[in-house]
Amino acid sequence: MAKFEGIYIEWEDAVAEADWAEVTEAGLFKCKTLGFVVSENDKAICVAAVVSEDDNQCNAKIHIPKAWITFEKRLNVNAK
Repeated sequence: MAKFEGIYIEWEDAVAEADWAEVTEAGLFKCKTLGFVVSENDKAICVAAVVSEDDNQCNAKIHIPKAWITFEKRLNVNAK
């Protein structure tokens, strides 16, 4: 049985620009993430794209502040 649960998250990310351009209206990037919850606390969630078969390793992780999450759906990924 898988140790990590699956998750789909919609969230808003900060925008950074490093070139000269006209001043524009402030805004955020709308993002979607699909993966495995490998760590979580009150402030943030860590989602990995890949976990090893024995659930001891993972890669392609992103740490998302929970305050930035606008929608989440936990997914049952325990089927083999």
